[in-house]
Amino acid sequence: MNDVIGVAWFRDELTYREAVEIFTDPENMPATFEKWKTLVGRQCELIKSGGNIAIRADIDPETFTAWCNAHGFKADAWGRTAFANHVALEYQKTGKGTIIE
Repeated sequence: MNDVIGVAWFRDELTYREAVEIFTDPENMPATFEKWKTLVGRQCELIKSGGNIAIRADIDPETFTAWCNAHGFKADAWGRTAFANHVALEYQKTGKGTIIE
């Protein structure tokens, strides 16, 4: 069976900038949305080339912060990873989610 891997995803430049502002580790993020798109594009290609499924874990600053607070995470790399893993597990359970093509 293919693995389902959640990828922290930002729908547009505004969402990216707003999210970076609430992250406790903004220095760990690419400086621009365009650089993030390039990086995540490479990450998704690696996931798919291994026969796995990349699933979007859409990060909206408000709902991501609430999710982190409810699950005991900070809005940082660990929180983003935990959220992406949560989305991947939900996809495996329900089949609902957005696959990155």
